[in-house]
Amino acid sequence: MGVSYQSCEDVLDTAVNELFDSDPQIQAVGIARHQQAFGFKAVKNAAKIVPASAMAGAAKKPLKAIKKVPVTIDTVSSDIEAHFQVPHIQAASFIPERSQTTPLVCGLQIQNVDDDDRQRKAGALGQGLIIIGTLGCFVKLADGSNAILSNNHVLAGENRGIKGKDRILHPGSLTFSSAQQAATLTDFVALKPSPNNARPAKGNVVFNAVDAAVAALTASVAFSQTYLPSRHQVAPHGTGTPKVGDKVFKIGRTTGLTHGTITAIGTVVGPIPYDPGNCWFNQQFEIVGDNGTMFSDHGDSGSAILSTTGEVVGLLYAGNGTQTYACPIQAVLSALNCTLL
Repeated sequence: MGVSYQSCEDVLDTAVNELFDSDPQIQAVGIARHQQAFGFKAVKNAAKIVPASAMAGAAKKPLKAIKKVPVTIDTVSSDIEAHFQVPHIQAASFIPERSQTTPLVCGLQIQNVDDDDRQRKAGALGQGLIIIGTLGCFVKLADGSNAILSNNHVLAGENRGIKGKDRILHPGSLTFSSAQQAATLTDFVALKPSPNNARPAKGNVVFNAVDAAVAALTASVAFSQTYLPSRHQVAPHGTGTPKVGDKVFKIGRTTGLTHGTITAIGTVVGPIPYDPGNCWFNQQFEIVGDNGTMFSDHGDSGSAILSTTGEVVGLLYAGNGTQTYACPIQAVLSALNCTLL
């Protein structure tokens, strides 16, 4: 039997500590539906190879309840990863968000050309490749300027970005193209890594609230807070709070338009590998694609997650092919001191 949402929230910290401590293959824990009420849900990558010493301390049997709150475990075969992509830019695609579009709209492919150039010169990025992600939506900064909202790892190169200098292109190129410049990196929330052996129960996890950044739009660039007309989707307007069971959609540069359901909230996710080190996140939410479909894939990072009526509820940043993870939009806007246009 499930319990009340409040009962879950009251012991969520305990559940996070015990579940992550009980099994080194667990990578996410949150509050989810259980029968007609609520319980805890953990996501476990059974294919993840972990040291024998770590497995030795794991519980012999999966935990079925914590403080009388039921626990379910979803087993997958992939790690949770940040959803950026390194493509050959010449690759053909039927996804319209990858083609150069005027005016700029939500869901389009974007690239930090200067960070890519630095990575290429440092030997960290192969020749003929670029790192790309998705333009989530448009926001107004504290100084009144209009800006693109996306992830740190899309706009700011996982903390490598140079504020006021890095140029953001749409759709992206191996070299700078003035015709493609859409914006300039303005601000990002620094990603804070944790030690490699970090676990919540040890007290050595450094939690992140968001993976987010903004880039001020180039003055001459036309834009519209909407999607491509061919998508026939409601435009982003206003913000909402993610709730378990809510139907949502997103439009991103890789999988285009997808529909899903929020399956867990208050979620702790980690560790996710980033350039600064392994990062953990708390108070996130989880989405699963409807009817067995994939909700997101690499390159969809930065996509805005919308309710069926158009309220923005989150910013997509990671997934494992089955579950997708997003930061609540209110936390994003607060961290970057901006408002939705």
